[in-house]
Amino acid sequence: MKLLIIAGFLGSGKTTLLLRIVKQLSAGPQKIAIIENEIGEIGVDGEYLNLEGLQVQELFGGCICCTLSVGLLETLEDLDRLYQPDLVILEATGVARPGDIIENVRKYQSRIQEIQVITLVDACRYEMLLEVMEPLVTGQIGAADIVAVNKIDKVAPEALDQIMQSVAGLNPRAKVTAISADQKLHLNTILDDLR
Repeated sequence: MKLLIIAGFLGSGKTTLLLRIVKQLSAGPQKIAIIENEIGEIGVDGEYLNLEGLQVQELFGGCICCTLSVGLLETLEDLDRLYQPDLVILEATGVARPGDIIENVRKYQSRIQEIQVITLVDACRYEMLLEVMEPLVTGQIGAADIVAVNKIDKVAPEALDQIMQSVAGLNPRAKVTAISADQKLHLNTILDDLR
């Protein structure tokens, strides 16, 4: 079983990207399950994903990298036992630290063969978030295998170049790509990296 973590600050476009890529990935032979982590008690995203015919488990009331880490591990075990997915996609809450999630999963969940992290960066708010939420943003970028700079249709090319350079400087080992999940721009690059 493989685990794909989609991380990024609130409003970065995680659910939109999830919906775009899961439709492509589920067209193949692999079985996919989705775990939604919501801070609140209402899972609007999960409800929508269920309507799309996807196997969805929701974890409410906290962040999976700390207060709900045991719940995540139990959910992974339950999914493996009941559904046997080839791929589990975890949409983490916007304040999650993917590095902590990886550490917990690797320590306690032996069935996970591979973990990949996609971190979404909101191109429109990157500078502001980096200034105000620096440890969280740099931590999310630092844990990523793929950093998707999202909402490129809403920023000037010069600004996008600066963001791409900044992100590459924060995580030189990650593949950095520019996308618009909403406008479906350059999503094949991410899909190719996931395959």
